[in-house]
Amino acid sequence: MTTPPATTRLEIQITGIRAHFAECVTEVDEEACGERSACWDNPMQSNTWIRAHGAETGHKRFTRHTEESVSIFTAPTGKQRQRQWK
Repeated sequence: MTTPPATTRLEIQITGIRAHFAECVTEVDEEACGERSACWDNPMQSNTWIRAHGAETGHKRFTRHTEESVSIFTAPTGKQRQRQWK
């Protein structure tokens, strides 16, 4: 009798440091400004950039973005698949 194969699932694992940045979406001449901050590993630095860009330009609308590198891998579910043998 053979052992039934173990069931698996795909897991997601963070493989890098989160990056935070901001983008100005204030409309200027019917288009978004589009200026972007640098990327930082701390979200507070993007807030500082938003305040500075707003003070310098008078722009008021921004989006904040967070990116993180991830990978997937196969992990066992802990249960073996049940087969019915006839």
